[in-house]
Amino acid sequence: MALKDMMKDMANAAVSQAQGAVQDAMERDTQAAKSGGVSGMMGRYTEMSADAAQKDYGMYLMRGESFTRCFALVRDKMLFTDRRIIFIDHQGMTGTKAAVVSIDLQSIVDVRLETGGMGFDHAELSFAYITSPYFKVQGVQTETKTLEFPKGFDAQGLYSLLSELAYENVRRINA
Repeated sequence: MALKDMMKDMANAAVSQAQGAVQDAMERDTQAAKSGGVSGMMGRYTEMSADAAQKDYGMYLMRGESFTRCFALVRDKMLFTDRRIIFIDHQGMTGTKAAVVSIDLQSIVDVRLETGGMGFDHAELSFAYITSPYFKVQGVQTETKTLEFPKGFDAQGLYSLLSELAYENVRRINA
């Protein structure tokens, strides 16, 4: 067998293995998302149990921190704790590489909810948070994060929680 053919076979085998790993990861995450009671894909988060998050992502918690509400988006995760929101973005073909970003709950200063109906239709929840390290300075820098939730998910509870946090944070910062 020629070297060229061997290389081609090895590349095809590697691609097949990577595709299988991606498929396995997606199936595993879909099952975890379904265990939260709401199913849905197409760029929308679904709820997953805090126990499942603890098992798979507990290593990202700080001492004394615990998961309160957790969501899955195929391979990616959005994990609420009592201190912050942790976003885990699995990257690459196999999803073994991951970017972990957290947003301190005390930095959230504005929240918006957009729904197609009474809160149980497709919903987009956006929140602004302070990215500069010092909250009480001129020219504070903020960013906005938008999250999409599927039809059947009640985003109003999450909106209320984040709105209360934003209100208290703005009062605390401006005191």
